[in-house]
Amino acid sequence: MPANRVSARDVAERAGVSVTTVSRVMNDKGGELTPETRERVRAAARELGYRAHPAAVALRGGRTGVLGLVVPDLGDQYFQQIARGVEDASHPQGYGIVFCNTDRDIERENEAIDLLLAKRVDGIVFCGGGLGDDAHLAGRDWFGTSVVTIGPHLSDFPAVTVDDTGAIRAMVAHLADMGRRRILCVAGKEDWLVVRTRLAAYRAAVAELGLDQDPALVDFAGFTADDGRAAVERALDGGVGFDAVLAFNDYGALGAIDALLRRGLSVPGDVAVSGCDDIDFAVFARVPLTSLRFQSYAMGRAAVRLFAGDRSEEPRFGYELRVRASTAPLTKPAQPTEAR
Repeated sequence: MPANRVSARDVAERAGVSVTTVSRVMNDKGGELTPETRERVRAAARELGYRAHPAAVALRGGRTGVLGLVVPDLGDQYFQQIARGVEDASHPQGYGIVFCNTDRDIERENEAIDLLLAKRVDGIVFCGGGLGDDAHLAGRDWFGTSVVTIGPHLSDFPAVTVDDTGAIRAMVAHLADMGRRRILCVAGKEDWLVVRTRLAAYRAAVAELGLDQDPALVDFAGFTADDGRAAVERALDGGVGFDAVLAFNDYGALGAIDALLRRGLSVPGDVAVSGCDDIDFAVFARVPLTSLRFQSYAMGRAAVRLFAGDRSEEPRFGYELRVRASTAPLTKPAQPTEAR
């Protein structure tokens, strides 16, 4: 019998039980039923290819067993690790995951939310910082769907956060300890909340440590290797002197290294380069990359605990500064804006 024509009544007839019994077994209820009865129902369902339709379960007040994960960039290893943490923590609880990639675009994020709510998912996890002021999330009817955020957000949902401020200040201090005075900041877009948070930390640390505060040292590029490469090229071509680069993610930092080496500059001799997220590729870069490591996998698992109702304390994660060959003490008066 074709699976799309199989009903609970068909299963009930095959198993010799009531439709109500089939419903209770297929929805993981019916604890009062004997193991033999439950197995007979499941065997009949397998034989007939029957599965309870998630939307029908939701309409009856049950759970769909589905979580929505809204991700800025599924190609970014940082978010892949968070997603793995979410999936590994939710799978033992019987949840599947629907992934929605937004490319950090508010319109696409709204479309993802509409899709997930239409699917009646049990929860939505927003992975990564908010966009704009999170105004598109305010005033929405979430229809009872549980929502959890990871990263900087301005909404009131339960949140998993990381010490972005402390991390960036630590990296600026590290570069200053290396004798670097002019740090080119390769940021993302100005309306990304994670960029606002990290940029405020960068500016505060530069001021406190007496480093150069030239506005030309901040480039609102993006989070790809091409963005990092282009930011460095703009600075070099524009005559902006710098002896260090701090990119707000590793892909941008790797692009920065590539641009510097192509222009005949040495890393870290002329320019020290650092990033954020400590993706696996960081250690295998042409010059192994100094980076800030965040517990991305653990953050994903923590988001599922929040969704499951463990609200005793909203998790806040720290960071680890991992120093590699791309940063070293400045030993000579470099002129990084002059391509050789």
